[in-house]
Amino acid sequence: MADKPFILVSITVRDAKTGSVYQTTKEEVAKESGIYSEKSIYLPILVIPGEADLFPKVMEKVLELNEGEKFKLELDPEDAYGSYERGKVRVYSIKRLERGGIQPRVGETVQIDRQTGVIQAVTGGRVTVDFNHPLAGKKILIEGEIVRRIEDELGRVRSIVADSFDVPSEDIKVKQNEEGVVTVELPSKAYVLRDAYSRKIRILSLIMRHVKSVKKVRFLEEFEIPKKEKEEKKEEQEQEETPTSESQ
Repeated sequence: MADKPFILVSITVRDAKTGSVYQTTKEEVAKESGIYSEKSIYLPILVIPGEADLFPKVMEKVLELNEGEKFKLELDPEDAYGSYERGKVRVYSIKRLERGGIQPRVGETVQIDRQTGVIQAVTGGRVTVDFNHPLAGKKILIEGEIVRRIEDELGRVRSIVADSFDVPSEDIKVKQNEEGVVTVELPSKAYVLRDAYSRKIRILSLIMRHVKSVKKVRFLEEFEIPKKEKEEKKEEQEQEETPTSESQ
């Protein structure tokens, strides 16, 4: 059986009627559309058939295109986020939400009973929350570009790690020896994530299923201890006092 393709794809999701951007992997598009956030990650997504969470028609289009090609797809609600359901609009008391640590404000996204919703109204001690997807019942426009098709196995390992830790693939260093042992130098970002361990498990699972030449994975983590302010000033002072020689 042939290996499944590894594809880096840029995606922008728009409301087909208004053209407004709901989601994008491109920083410049986010800034132009007014949805940019410093907390968001703007990188192409890694698409592996059977692993990626793409709409079926989008996946079909991605698989038939070559590197560098772009596409646009308009999807009906049934092919995207589904129809709008009035039953997913619910009313809660303000007190209940406050007990859960929520200070209700119109337009705010909240988590209630493990569901994500948007507060529609706050009136008379009651809070109306809509648990429909913001694009439910709407046609959407998908704009995409095939950024890269990854063929080599070390490149596939690198792309899995980068996608799992939400960093550019060029930030990931990997090497493999003749015994099939791959050493992965993790980005410093990995050290501060609470779910770093579960991300490593995901990486190992994907490598096991899709990179057959790898027999073992070693994660390399290096911690640089910051110098104290006094030590840095002392070093700077010593450098300033060191005489420099000029060639005659």
